Amino acid sequence: MKKWLKRLGWTIAGLVLALAIITFDFLRHGGQFKTLTAVNAELCTPFELAASAEDIRIDRARGVAYLSYLDRRGQIEGKAVLGTVMLLDLNLPEARPRPALASDPPAFRPHGMSLYRAGDGSQRLFVISHPPAAGHTVEVFDQLPTGAFSPARTIRDPLLIDPNAIVAVGPNQFYVANDSGARNAFDRVTEMLFRRGMSAIVYFDGQTLREVATGLKAASGIAASPDGSRIYVSETAGNRLAVFGRNAGTGDLTLLEHVPLGSAPDNLSAEPDGTVWIAAHAQVLALVQHFGNAGKPAPTEIFRWRQGGSPTVVYRDLGTQLSAGSGAVRAGDELLIGSITTPRILRCRLPPG
Repeated sequence: MKKWLKRLGWTIAGLVLALAIITFDFLRHGGQFKTLTAVNAELCTPFELAASAEDIRIDRARGVAYLSYLDRRGQIEGKAVLGTVMLLDLNLPEARPRPALASDPPAFRPHGMSLYRAGDGSQRLFVISHPPAAGHTVEVFDQLPTGAFSPARTIRDPLLIDPNAIVAVGPNQFYVANDSGARNAFDRVTEMLFRRGMSAIVYFDGQTLREVATGLKAASGIAASPDGSRIYVSETAGNRLAVFGRNAGTGDLTLLEHVPLGSAPDNLSAEPDGTVWIAAHAQVLALVQHFGNAGKPAPTEIFRWRQGGSPTVVYRDLGTQLSAGSGAVRAGDELLIGSITTPRILRCRLPPG
C-alpha cells in the first residue's frame, strides 16, 4: 500500500511539474513576460466605426480603403450578427464609411479580403465568409462601372477548414491560409498549447482547391510580393513570417525562409515597393482575456519588413488606443490599422523614413 501511494504521489508530482512547464512555456512564448512600451502612438488618430474592421485593403488608384465590417464583439458574445464590406474614401477630409457592395451574399460574415486588379484595370474583390450554419466560403465580387462590387461567385470546398486570410494572384486564382488544421477538440487544444504545425495553405486554380503548404503554426495572414514570385504567410503560433517561392505556372509553393518576429503575427499587406506590413499580438494571453472581457486591453504591434532586412516595430500600443490590432495597410503618407474587436481604425502619420 505504501509503495502504491508513493508511486501515486510521484505521478501526481510529475503531472503538476509537466503542467507548470507547459504553462510557463505558453506564457513565455506568448510574450507575457515582455516589458512593453508605446511606439509612435502619438502619430495616430482614432476613427470610430459601428463595427470592427478585422481586415483592410487599399485601392491605391482611387484612394479608397475597403473594410471587412462585422460586429465581431457581438459575434464572440453569441449574437446573430451579419456583416458587409464598407468603403472609406480617403480623398475626403470628412470621410465616412459607406457600403462597398451592390448587395451582400446570403448570411455574409466577412473575414480576410484581397483586392485584385487585372491588366485591363478591372477589379475583383475576394472575401472569406463564415456563414452561421453553412460552412466557410470564398465570395468573389466584380466591380461595376459605378465602383460598387457585385456578387459573382461563391466557392465552397472541404479544404476551407478554418480560412482566415486570402490573397488573389489572378482573376480566378487565389491562396487561402487555414489558421487551424484541428478536426476535433483534442487537436485544437494540443495545437494551441504545443504549437503543433497543423495549419495549411490551399490554392485555387480557378477550378479546384488543393494543399500547397502544410505544417504551418496557425497561418493567419497571407500576402504576395509585387511580382508574384513570393508568398508571405504569418504563423501566429510560431511568432514568425514564412516566406515561400511561388511557381506561377502551377501555383506550387517552396519554403525559402522563416523570419522571426518575437510576437504573434496576424494579417499582412504588401506594397508595390516590396514593403510588408505585419500586424501582431505582443501578448497572446492578453488577447485571449480580451476576447472574454472587452474591458481587458490587448496590445497591438505593427512591424515593417523588406526582403533581406530585419523586421522593425513602427507602432506599438498597450491596448488603450486599439486593442487586438489585426491588420495594417499604407495609404499615401498614412498607415491604417484595424482591429479584430474594437469598432475603430487608427489613421497614423507615418514616421520619417
